[in-house]
Amino acid sequence: MRVLVIGGTGSFTHRVTELCVARGDEVLVVTRGRRPLPWTKARVLRADRAALRDHAAELAQFDPEAVIDSICFEPDRARDLVDLFPGARRVVLVSSVDVYGEDVGAMPVTETHGTFPITAYARGKRACERVVLEGLGRRATVFRPSHILGRTFLTTSLWGRSPHLVDRVRKGKAIPAIDGGRNIMTPVYALDASRWVVASLERAQADGEIFNATGGESVTQRDYYGTIAAILGVELKLVAVPSHVFRRHVASPSQFNWHRPYSCAKAVATFGIAPSGTVRSMLEETVRHMLEAGLVRDCAEHPVDDELVALSLRHEEELGALLARG
Repeated sequence: MRVLVIGGTGSFTHRVTELCVARGDEVLVVTRGRRPLPWTKARVLRADRAALRDHAAELAQFDPEAVIDSICFEPDRARDLVDLFPGARRVVLVSSVDVYGEDVGAMPVTETHGTFPITAYARGKRACERVVLEGLGRRATVFRPSHILGRTFLTTSLWGRSPHLVDRVRKGKAIPAIDGGRNIMTPVYALDASRWVVASLERAQADGEIFNATGGESVTQRDYYGTIAAILGVELKLVAVPSHVFRRHVASPSQFNWHRPYSCAKAVATFGIAPSGTVRSMLEETVRHMLEAGLVRDCAEHPVDDELVALSLRHEEELGALLARG
């Protein structure tokens, strides 16, 4: 199969490219060329995603049977997918569970859940979904990954993906966490999500469908941090940050902080592929790669966490004293 992978050297899609090359597909990777391409059997088109139409002739010559795009964030870019690939049997848009919104309730969210995007990123992804699904119909498939883990990814902190969290944990510093880390998240192993994407290329059951690409285990943010601490062989220390205060004063709060359990049952049933990554194994691969690749940064570069912890602990003492008087 001729497969075009747009952004094929990225943190997630390089796994997709690996799988396509391994199964013998003829692969063309669209990349800006900022990362080395380790696959000798894949061809390269150096181009910026926003300038894809400037390479219409080269793309038409390749005539992809399948197109996978993980770096489409704007409706105009989604229209590129509709207009440039009339002969493609499958066009896969990699979206995000962020389109569902923030706190989504206690039950794992399925694809039937309504979409209530909050951030500009999520609104852009939802708009791209509509363009592709309406413009391509059954030729389109949408995947909504959750918090992706594995090599090349960073662990998340209060502020989103962070190079400082691992250093902070290993130094025994307290980690600020929304409401003490009570929220639930459902991370996904990059390789598992990639397997579903590749399986969709030739599966009629994926025609015009949306799939959650999420893991098989949900975990509290507290246990997520606790697993990192266990991997590093240290004791976890957490300090609670009130969610209502955080929401009020942080303009674009990271979506990782909110209560967001998801279900991957539809993907598992459709493709017959169950998640292989556990929370422990995913985080072990992520942390190990961060350490080996020099992606862990000195937490002293981000002093706001120390200030936030100190202030939160002081307020805990003051509140405790007041409650004791009652």
